[in-house]
Amino acid sequence: MDLTEETKKLSIIDENLQTKRTGYIDWQEYFMATAFLAAKRSKDPSFQVGACVVNRDNKIVGIGYNGMPIGCNDDEFPWGKNTPSPLDSKYLYVCHAEMNAIVNKNSADVKDCIIYVGLFPCNECAKIIIQSGITEVVYLSDKNGHKPTYIASKRMFDAAGVKYCENLQTKRTGYIDWQEYFMATAFLAAKRSKDPSFQVGACVVNRDNKIVGIGYNGMPIGCNDDEFPWGKNTPSPLDSKYLYDQDKQETSLSVGYYENLMGNLHKGEFGCIYIFPCNECAKIIIQSGITEVVYLSDKNGHKPTYIASKRMFDAAGVKYWQFKPKNDKIVINFTGIDWENMSPSK
Repeated sequence: MDLTEETKKLSIIDENLQTKRTGYIDWQEYFMATAFLAAKRSKDPSFQVGACVVNRDNKIVGIGYNGMPIGCNDDEFPWGKNTPSPLDSKYLYVCHAEMNAIVNKNSADVKDCIIYVGLFPCNECAKIIIQSGITEVVYLSDKNGHKPTYIASKRMFDAAGVKYCENLQTKRTGYIDWQEYFMATAFLAAKRSKDPSFQVGACVVNRDNKIVGIGYNGMPIGCNDDEFPWGKNTPSPLDSKYLYDQDKQETSLSVGYYENLMGNLHKGEFGCIYIFPCNECAKIIIQSGITEVVYLSDKNGHKPTYIASKRMFDAAGVKYWQFKPKNDKIVINFTGIDWENMSPSK
């Protein structure tokens, strides 16, 4: 996803599009891409895997990647593989992506959920998946399927009814930082939007760097997006999208969505969004207890509704600042991983 190009597109959209956008990614691509995006946070120099746990309402309830346990400094613990002593290799310490996605859940449990992961789970992760109540595993590669630990995984999954390099000694460099990860997650969410003229995503994060909410602009739940209008400049306001999807100032988020997203949030969390929020969204942000807004574009900053947002944020003590990406582009390529060597293919 090209962060700068997407921002430029906001100002050159056809004003007269009347039907919903086509070409948006489907749910499974979205969830697997989220797992791939999470993998880009891994410091493991030889093996980067992400996982994404999703409930039956297509809501993401857990994201993780392989890495050291909390409190174990990843500059001090080893990342080697073939070392003289097992205590000097990563294998006794690293938590797998599946484990982290499950324990980092933002819901009460993950029963009957689906886990998306780039690589088929090992036997240890299979145990955790089964015990957590997850009932379906969607994976991209089974390159280790001939090994006993992965054969054991399938045997346990079958019994439980669950559907179904290198020698680098230092941690991987070039991984994306937290802010790029969260902003890229907002961009990825935007690709689910059906709005033909304006696609925006948002990502809400707590102070432990755990994602607690993701969303994009769209019709409210129960309002069929093939029946409700997507037009803009229509003779009657009832035939335009603004009364249903966005406010009249072309805001980036559906207010109804924000109310649902933020209902269970806790004070002190912050949100990443790539266009500054309008006054209606600002009210919900403030009332939800979010204390920081990170945005990419303030293209509407001269309009009264956005000036009002800043006035309310200032009065309420909500910090807001513009994100400057280090990378112009973050690519999610399902075929771009060399699973045989477990490193990005050139």
